[in-house]
This record gives sequence, structure tokens and C-alpha cells, in this order.
Amino acid sequence: MPLSTPSSDPSQTSTPRPIVAAAIVDSLDFPTRLLCASRAYPAELRGQFELPGGKVELGEAPRDALVREIREELGCVLTYGHEVTTQDGLWWPIHAGRRMGVWLAERTQDSPEPSLSENHLELVWAALDPATAADGLPTVDALPWIVHDRPIVERIVAFAADLRNKRKS
Repeated sequence: MPLSTPSSDPSQTSTPRPIVAAAIVDSLDFPTRLLCASRAYPAELRGQFELPGGKVELGEAPRDALVREIREELGCVLTYGHEVTTQDGLWWPIHAGRRMGVWLAERTQDSPEPSLSENHLELVWAALDPATAADGLPTVDALPWIVHDRPIVERIVAFAADLRNKRKS
């Protein structure tokens, strides 16, 4: 299953401002875990999980915005992989008419581990596949996700399974 096709970038034409997020996995080559971030606010989303990221500033390129947001929120540096789009190759529709661009990513070798900021209550590594869950890790499907992130996570889970199966054969 292809993960993405070239997507139209709504960052320069959309109102309200689009959102960018990173699906941070343990390995871009053989992903088995996903870093999940539990929201600290607003109250109605507190404790629900999301992919870390944030808003694209006017005139800012989406990937530049994502690099900035990850540095601000998690204090780490990532290597980016495939863009994760809808089946139609578009950014994901989320709340209040916004669209969200998502990229697979992994922490660069010389970067510090992701760290907690005021934006999140906790950071949790979760297994992408129940069969690979070990050491008491939760699975991504067992976490309470913000509604608009769940279909994105389901797409990431499917892609990761396909990638692992191809690497095994």
C-alpha cells in the first residue's frame, strides 16, 4: 500500500492555518513503536493522545514548521521519511476546518531523546502491532486518541506492517 502521493500543500492557501505533525517511530526502516503524546490542554482534549506538531506560520514551509514545532515541543531533532496522506493523497481533515500534514520520522542519532514540555502530560512509546508489544508497552490502538488522529494512526499501523513484512521476505 503506498503511503502517499504528492499532496497539495494547503499551508499557503488555507484558512485557518494548517497543522503539521510527526509520526515518530523507532525506525523508518522497520517501525515497531510510535511515540504518542498526551495533550495537556485544552480541557476537552486533556489526556487524549495525538501526534506531536503544531501550526504552520504564514509564509512558513510545512516541513520548516514541523522542524520548529518538534524542537519547541520535544527538544529533539528528527529525520523525516514518507508523508502520510489520506487515500486521495491529501492532508488530513481535522477539527474546525483545519487540515493536517503528517510525516513519518525518527530521532536522529545525535539528538537527545524527546522530552516533555508544557504541551503534553506524558510521552508514551506504544507498539504498532500487538504481536510485537513487549516490556509492558501499550499498543497504539489501546490509547485514547483525539478523534481526528485515530484514522492517521490506523494508516501508520497498516503502512508499518506492510514495511515490516517486506523487510522480512
